[in-house]
Amino acid sequence: MALNNPQIAVRRVEAEDRDWKRQFAAFYADFPPLTHTLKRPHAYFAAYNGREIVGHCVIFQEAGKWIMDALRVKAEFRQQGIASALTRARIHYAIGQGAKEVWYSCHDDNLVTICCHLRFGFKEVGHASHHSAPGHWYRLKVTKAAIKKFNF
Repeated sequence: MALNNPQIAVRRVEAEDRDWKRQFAAFYADFPPLTHTLKRPHAYFAAYNGREIVGHCVIFQEAGKWIMDALRVKAEFRQQGIASALTRARIHYAIGQGAKEVWYSCHDDNLVTICCHLRFGFKEVGHASHHSAPGHWYRLKVTKAAIKKFNF
């Protein structure tokens, strides 16, 4: 899905500097801190409306797997293709790092996220141990056909 708002730009966070850290902390103020990604190979991606972060996510490597996490879009910016653009950016990044698979997990009641990822070819592969709700792991196998079909 293409972005529906030409004022939104999605890009990798190149510098985890003071300004970004301040916006990052505010954006995830009601969310558990993402410190588990900092000591692993990772990349943050953000959607910006001017200088304001309106969407954010991370992909990190753990035990040889590239795992997507923490996809969030501000409520007033939803339904504009931002989540899809952030997901595409993370998948593209992982493929560039040599990933053969990309993983994510989420609560079973998060249908918006599940539908977003299924459109990219993710398949449910097993139960995930989420503390607050039942969840599942999903995997995208990176194949030549998937790269061509989804233009990664």
